[in-house]
Amino acid sequence: MSRQDYITPSTTVESNKQLDADDVLLQVNLRLRLNEVAAVEAEQLRISARRKPTRHELGQLAKRIYEARRLRERVMRDQLFGEPAWDMLLELYRSGCSINALSHAANCPPTTGARWQKVLTKQGLIERGPPGAPALKQIVRLTETGRALMDQYLTRLFYCENPIPPTIREIV
Repeated sequence: MSRQDYITPSTTVESNKQLDADDVLLQVNLRLRLNEVAAVEAEQLRISARRKPTRHELGQLAKRIYEARRLRERVMRDQLFGEPAWDMLLELYRSGCSINALSHAANCPPTTGARWQKVLTKQGLIERGPPGAPALKQIVRLTETGRALMDQYLTRLFYCENPIPPTIREIV
């Protein structure tokens, strides 16, 4: 250091070569450490990745939603919350049932149930079968489209109940 109030950088070629080598070494070390951090984060994501819920888990979720709706009706003791179509979809997600049983599951009169079943059929969400059987012997079930939409909705709710486990950053 000179007697001046500021540092004068060295201008020798050897000093610049050393500085360049130090910079390269620093960059390499930095990249290696970043790769290590990325590998740890990738492993953590792999470990804590969301798994697809099973059909049983989604069925249990549909059952809990359905039961919560019945509880709400018992507590409120009023017909303010009538959604027969939704109740029908929840019941059919769990299993197929007869036309009359579906109206009963939706907690509505058979005529109201029949109207809602007609709407859901037109929407392509439910179907009756087997073809040619008398109406009272037919079983109502979700169509492939209806099941896919219910799967999608219930899966989203499942993830709300079961969030991703904490990452390394959240733990530390």
